[in-house]
Amino acid sequence: MKKYIFISGISTGIGFVLAKALSTEFTIIGTLRAKPDKQSFISEILDLIPIYMDLNNGESITHSLQEFLSENPEIKLFALINNAGIAVPGPIIELPIADLERQMRVNLTSQIQIIQLLFPRLQQGESRIINISSVSGLFASPFLGAYAASKFALEGITDALRRELMLLGIKVILIEPGPLKTLIWSKNLGVTDQFPNSIFKKYLGKANDIILATESSALPVEKIIAPILHALKHTKPKNRYLIHRHPLLIRILTKFIPSQWVDKLVVKNLNSQKKKFRPI
Repeated sequence: MKKYIFISGISTGIGFVLAKALSTEFTIIGTLRAKPDKQSFISEILDLIPIYMDLNNGESITHSLQEFLSENPEIKLFALINNAGIAVPGPIIELPIADLERQMRVNLTSQIQIIQLLFPRLQQGESRIINISSVSGLFASPFLGAYAASKFALEGITDALRRELMLLGIKVILIEPGPLKTLIWSKNLGVTDQFPNSIFKKYLGKANDIILATESSALPVEKIIAPILHALKHTKPKNRYLIHRHPLLIRILTKFIPSQWVDKLVVKNLNSQKKKFRPI
């Protein structure tokens, strides 16, 4: 029998690519916010059990998962992949608290809630939990503070969870992708319009250029498949998989260069009159 893998957020981007690729070997239990407009979407994922829920609503998560579990008492999970996420841009001192809470709810709290609800179905001694973090969980860029906060927090939660579940033989793994060609950033084009009176207006005006530069240098989203397969299949998976065009640069920036130097480089980049930006 094929093993079961739960993946949150399979409608687009990383989640869809993973569900499609992994469905050749596993039965995918995937979450969607709403039923897809086209039936062809589901047909692309060979072996799929869809669950509909709103990750910004704790009651929706609880109701959907409890209903699924009660209707499928025999299902045991080999792996749980927390993938769903959003990016809420904006200056920290001007960001509405409701937006910050939504960022943390979707990217952090919902992931923990899913783990808690599904944990009884994980197979001790074999199963693994994979949390999709980001390079933004290692490096906080200006005007992406809320997103970075959610990913830094996810990194900390995952480290603690990994050390706890080692006692039960369950492996917990972080995936840290840099820019991949998904819609998560292009959805934030026009951030200047969201903060028309910002004291950072001249810098936010460059936001579209930075997003477009990030997308142009992004790796194909399919680059995430091989590390996920290794994390799923290897008897001794890594604690972290960094997926980036320049992984050594990221390690140097985040581990070895003094933060004062890095701050100056970031500010120099923002003050540059050039149209070409060097994204993280």
